[in-house]
Amino acid sequence: MIKGIHHVSALTKSFSENHHFYSEILGLRLVKNTVNQDNIHMRHLFYGDYIGSPGTLLTFFEVPRIGSSYDERAFFGNITLGIPKDTSTYWEKRLNDFAISFHKEGKTLTLHDPDTMGIILTEIPETIASPTIHTDIPAEKQIVRIIGADYHVPNPAATSQFFTDFFGLEQQNGVLVDKNQVSFAKLYKTSSDKKSRTGRGTIDHIAYTLETKEAVDKLHDLAVRNELKIEEFVDREYFKSLYIREPSGLRIEFASAGPGFTIDEPLETMGDKLALPSFLEEKRTEIETYFGGDL
Repeated sequence: MIKGIHHVSALTKSFSENHHFYSEILGLRLVKNTVNQDNIHMRHLFYGDYIGSPGTLLTFFEVPRIGSSYDERAFFGNITLGIPKDTSTYWEKRLNDFAISFHKEGKTLTLHDPDTMGIILTEIPETIASPTIHTDIPAEKQIVRIIGADYHVPNPAATSQFFTDFFGLEQQNGVLVDKNQVSFAKLYKTSSDKKSRTGRGTIDHIAYTLETKEAVDKLHDLAVRNELKIEEFVDREYFKSLYIREPSGLRIEFASAGPGFTIDEPLETMGDKLALPSFLEEKRTEIETYFGGDL
């Protein structure tokens, strides 16, 4: 049912710093420049491969006055991105050239973005399917996709059962993987009773891919029957989304693979201007006025 990670959404303090890091340093394309559909006064940025494929998407909500995060009882940890085989040396040099601190272990590089979100770059036997063209990074060395995420929870067994019982993930050597082994989730036990504090660099949710909107509907029916903690069930137009809280309270989204980001923008100019789903078009003037045209 699940076909790997669809996207990861986190909080950023500064669009300019965020864009410099993800677009200019990591080479991802800004494929959708929009707003939080639940809070139109908050920017929402989507980075990915050239066409914005599910599985390549790192998204950020901009909160200029956000404070520091505190990881306690439950939180998402590092996100692992796949880079092509034999490119870790290239990436090591690139990070050094941009004065980005990192830790190297074998062919794996661990670093932090400007908001302190943890990122792991590790080699996989793949290359990117839709290379970006705005960057100086050669296509054969570009980041391929998201391959994994770390969960820090008080009861890893309960979180594991949540994914295996209802969503078809499998446990292999203590790691959760989807049946096609497209992505993984590593579970770590926490010991704090304090609630985690959301701040810059906090991952708000992790989304997993379902093939169609109809598949999301079926999953919603399953969640209702099993009395899972459904937070939201909504059609974002770019994809349909079901949000469910896993046992420790972390927000998990299940999103359809399509129709994608070209429904309201030409592929060649995606991300260049403010894009809004049809149900927010009537508020375009209000949104543009609020941001003073800086979108």
